[in-house]
Amino acid sequence: MMGPSDTDTHGGHGERATYEAAQRRLFAASGLEPREQFIDLGPAGGRTHVIELGPSDVDHPVVLVHGTALAGGLFAPLMGALEAVPVVTFDRPGYGLSAPFRYTEGTVGPTAVTNLLGVLDALGIDRADIVGHSMGGHVGIRFALAHPDRVRQLTLMGAAPGLPGTSPPLPIRLLTTPVFGRLLRWRQPDGEAGVLDIAEVFGERDAIQSHPAFIAALAAHEAVPTAAAAGISEFKAVLSIRGWRRSVHIAPETLRTLPVPTTFIWGDQDPLGGPGAVRDVVGSADRVRVETVRAGHLPFLATADRCAHLIRAGRRADG
Repeated sequence: MMGPSDTDTHGGHGERATYEAAQRRLFAASGLEPREQFIDLGPAGGRTHVIELGPSDVDHPVVLVHGTALAGGLFAPLMGALEAVPVVTFDRPGYGLSAPFRYTEGTVGPTAVTNLLGVLDALGIDRADIVGHSMGGHVGIRFALAHPDRVRQLTLMGAAPGLPGTSPPLPIRLLTTPVFGRLLRWRQPDGEAGVLDIAEVFGERDAIQSHPAFIAALAAHEAVPTAAAAGISEFKAVLSIRGWRRSVHIAPETLRTLPVPTTFIWGDQDPLGGPGAVRDVVGSADRVRVETVRAGHLPFLATADRCAHLIRAGRRADG
């Protein structure tokens, strides 16, 4: 989600401080008083910013994994809707307040798995309910396949890269090309106007305008040089002008045989593709269900209460 500019990874202390302040205002607007800390994950992600809500001694908290060009704190509207549910989220490598990182096609997958594993281990979480948005959903699938014993249930919000029947919108594919990418980033307005333009590409312009603190925080995040560099590198790692790179394709059989209970929360106006293709693929698979909501690519923003209800329902069903 979102199209960052290609910037240097050096400096940016003022921009980080601005984003940190905007994140605090977003938390306040969502009625949240989270606990924050930094953990050092070494090769698994370096200095990592972690956000927690609710009791920390619960056996299976909800762990939120954000998508490309976003950050953990931007889940605030969903965290507010989850109310008493214990929640953990974090800034993936390069994003938010975490250490700088540039993705490549060869590192994006392994980094996703080792980073999430490192966070769970560092926080002493044996099993979790993993909830991923967009690329975070792709991370969740990879992680569940590699470490099914660490995942109690998996929830995927928005079309994840590589899913059957999905394709990235043309403006985002163009961002990966040298000439068109520079031209589009040059023409994109700075700040909140640019956020609204990109939100329209992802079918969420109306929904996002109901969350002014979210718009301000996302605009501040896109201005952080390290976050912008991470975002453009991850876009290039997972897609090209032709669509998803072969390395991120998820085979239909993989979806039908996911080793953990899985729920897809899919916006009926998601520009990456409709839920029909995945629903046809999973068919009557016992452990997989597809729920459609009135949203674009950010169901957790447009339909936060519905997403929270489905996440809580899955927790109750698992006991």
